Amino acid sequence: MVRAHNSYMLSTVKFMRQNMADSVENWESLVQKTVRSSEGNLIGNVDAVDENSILVSTEGGRTRYKIPKHIVQGFDGHQVSLNVQKTELERFKGAETEGFREVK
Repeated sequence: MVRAHNSYMLSTVKFMRQNMADSVENWESLVQKTVRSSEGNLIGNVDAVDENSILVSTEGGRTRYKIPKHIVQGFDGHQVSLNVQKTELERFKGAETEGFREVK
């Protein structure tokens, strides 16, 4: 049962990736949208966008990430898909206010 569920989840993630746009036309439209890693794990929500990054915080704001735009795989109008796994996001972790002050 678990194996079948995992297979379904992987198929769903692959389907979502195939149907997402290769590029994001309007980066501001990502604000307040859900962010998922390449394996489909929930990362958090986009709080802001600057020239080079999207600024993401986890639920409750305990962890914040300043993720370079080139890490964004696509946006389907509802959620942002990244091209890295959740474990790889560690390098983009920032202090509680890092990256957020300079965003207008």
